[in-house]
Formats: sequence, structure tokens, C-alpha cells
Amino acid sequence: MYKVKGTIASIEEVKTLDNGAKVVNYILDQTAENGYVTKYNIGLYKKAEYAEHVDNFVKYNKVGDEVDVEFTIRSQEYNGKIYNNLNHWKLDKVGATTTAKEEVEDLPF
Repeated sequence: MYKVKGTIASIEEVKTLDNGAKVVNYILDQTAENGYVTKYNIGLYKKAEYAEHVDNFVKYNKVGDEVDVEFTIRSQEYNGKIYNNLNHWKLDKVGATTTAKEEVEDLPF
């Protein structure tokens, strides 16, 4: 598992596959101290029974959000070349301070 902290630069349209699975790719920009930006193209794939997770990703994450992303790297060989894919595993928003427990404790009753 790998982890990177950055800003969501773009989110592509959600694609629904023939088997009901959903896929979305997004670009994450990581800015180093010297100002150099590294771009990561990360894919989120969920099979049909978990497809709502992709919809929720698009609903709750926007371009410009600063996030910590955990991902795996998968490689495939095709025509003698190796291709790598970064597969989304987990995302946490940076600076998100409110939790469900805190919201409940703030209720007046």
C-alpha cells in the first residue's frame, strides 16, 4: 500500500461497464517544497454491488480538495510492455475536523 498527499486536480466522468461495475479516474497533484508538481492518475473501480461507492466519491470530493490517498500499484504485460495502474484504496480529506461523533455531541438534546 502506498500513500500520497495532494490536491484533486480533475475528476473524469463515471463510466458504467456492461457488468454493472463503475469506474472513475482522477488526477491528484502533489506539490513538492521546490514547487515541482507530480501528477498521479488514480483509478477507482467498484463492481456492481459496490457501485454506489464511485457515485459517493464523485458526490463528496471536488476539484481543489486536499486529500490523503492510499493506493496499490498493479502491473500488466501487453505486447511485451509493462503497464502500471494506480488503484484507489482509501481517501481521507486533509483538515477534516468534524466527525459523526462530534456532530452528535453538539446536538441540543
